[in-house]
Amino acid sequence: MLKHGRLVIVVLVVLVSAFATSGWLQAARRASAPILVSATAAGNVEAAITQLERDWAKAIVKKDVTALDRLLADEFNGTSPTAHTFPKSVAVGELKSGKYVVQSMVLDEISVNVYGNVAVAFTSQKEQSQYAGNDTSGHYHFTDVWVGKGDRWQVVASHGSRFNEGH
Repeated sequence: MLKHGRLVIVVLVVLVSAFATSGWLQAARRASAPILVSATAAGNVEAAITQLERDWAKAIVKKDVTALDRLLADEFNGTSPTAHTFPKSVAVGELKSGKYVVQSMVLDEISVNVYGNVAVAFTSQKEQSQYAGNDTSGHYHFTDVWVGKGDRWQVVASHGSRFNEGH
């Protein structure tokens, strides 16, 4: 009886392992993933995230809230260079309302580290901007966390710091 029980367990483990690595499970995961910004077909995650960072900056300047909605995950949380935290709704809302206005945003450095379905991007940017009528132009560094869902990526967190040129 004990040998028969072990055999059943071994067979179950093999079947579960085969199912988990089959195309069925991957297809089920892709079907349940929300529509996001697509990564490259070749799987070059670093290049895909670099492009998504550029797309994000372009969307901010153009006030493209549709693109921002695709790029930022619903669970997005940001921390501004002034240490204020904000969810996706605030990030998109302040841009849409004109509270945050960006005339130009130039990414002068982007590096990406990939850890499975998570990527961390480090960016440096110079921007000309106003927030609530005050000039916030300057040089900033950001750390952004992207999560891959199927073959697509969204940013879930961002933390910014003002970079002082003299230090």
